[in-house]
Amino acid sequence: MATYLLDFDGVFFRYGTMTPAEGAVDYVRRLKRQGNDVVFLTARKTDQNDPPELAIADTKKRLEALGVPYDAVVEGVSSPRIVINDEGAYAINHPKDAPWTPRFSKVTVPIDSSVTTDRVHRALSATAWVAWKYNHCGDADDYVQTMLVAKSLLHCGGFDHIDLVERFRSVPGYAMNNVVLGPGGVDKGFAGQISKLVASDDRKYKAIDGVSDGAAMRMSPVAAFFAHDLQKLVQTASSIAAITHASVEARLSAVLVALRQRQVFSGDQPDSMCKLHNDMKFAIELLDLKQDSEFFMSRVNRAMEIAGTTGNPDELLAKLVKNVGMEHLAWSTPISACFWSFSGEPNYSKWVRDEGEKRIWVKRGWSPLPLPITGKTLNRSTYLEDIKHLRWLGEYESYHSTHAYHWRKSLDIDTFFSIAFSIQAARHGIDMIASEVDEACSMFGDDLRKFALQLTSSCSMRNPMPALIAA
Repeated sequence: MATYLLDFDGVFFRYGTMTPAEGAVDYVRRLKRQGNDVVFLTARKTDQNDPPELAIADTKKRLEALGVPYDAVVEGVSSPRIVINDEGAYAINHPKDAPWTPRFSKVTVPIDSSVTTDRVHRALSATAWVAWKYNHCGDADDYVQTMLVAKSLLHCGGFDHIDLVERFRSVPGYAMNNVVLGPGGVDKGFAGQISKLVASDDRKYKAIDGVSDGAAMRMSPVAAFFAHDLQKLVQTASSIAAITHASVEARLSAVLVALRQRQVFSGDQPDSMCKLHNDMKFAIELLDLKQDSEFFMSRVNRAMEIAGTTGNPDELLAKLVKNVGMEHLAWSTPISACFWSFSGEPNYSKWVRDEGEKRIWVKRGWSPLPLPITGKTLNRSTYLEDIKHLRWLGEYESYHSTHAYHWRKSLDIDTFFSIAFSIQAARHGIDMIASEVDEACSMFGDDLRKFALQLTSSCSMRNPMPALIAA
């Protein structure tokens, strides 16, 4: 058990009031039921408190009226509070007046991070394998940008905007089938979000538009590096996404993927969709995006509902593509990939065939003939919702100019599987593709085991104790 030190103003009570923050009373009651000690720290005083109505005596009466159990109140404590302890300590910078939903719980991660390191290694390997298997000369953006983010985090000890912009703008030093990959690993002929960054000489470049799904595909290093710091993970994922994609939806897609990957990397209820959904609610509160997140979360809710109806990978994939999509949109492929990852599909090879982005084949329970999943699989009502939202964002013309050639004609298969398999490989292993993984990784020349170790070691050094994170 542990001792929890909670502030009154802005944490338990809404700042300057006797009104508890949403969920605060239940949270403290739960801590006590679990056998923990609860000590309130406060600047409030017994005598000469300003204002008098918030003095300690009245505050204790309010706690009693609310039925809040606690062990002690330490008054007159100024901020910031610094805890020095020889048996470990952990701090959460709780946003002022933020609700205690999603609730907070303790998750134990091995101090040496060996389990987490293995999971991250498998995730990075799966991303390399998808790029190798997809085998599109001149385009391996999912893997390349993932590694650029990893290298930047390790080089700078965290997120550095200028460093990452420079890495995205430079030739990354990778080749694929003897074709030198361009900046960001993107085909030089594609006029997407990376091309806008490359065309600018602004060292602090930040996108002014962008609704595509490219920001979500490079998050596994963020999930690994900040596995024990949920708040920092959310903020970093959003900031990295915003370099190339300005829309709220693109930023939230990156956050969703990072949260799902972190959920699996750290073994934090890795099969719980409710856990992921609650983490997203926490992220939205933290980023102050509640009003702007309604459309994105409506798709998350839809995907979660669909994933709750079946654990069959074929059936789930067909339903997700039909009702959520596998388009090059931030609210399409990343969401479908995250919730498809709950299906636990271990046979990755059967999904990646040499058909480019044209189609995926899924089994039908009532027929020996497989069902082709194509760009036309998306139902019309979802397609019209996409158009309406693009117009509302003022992004329709821009998106159409760069993606019309494959909109509803193909699927974003490589990004979908790059995200989904990075999660599933971490969760379930890579045994069924082990014979191909080494060849895939050797094509790019990175020591992914070393990267995984460095990413997770950095995480452990920053937070060697079991982390308190949103559940």
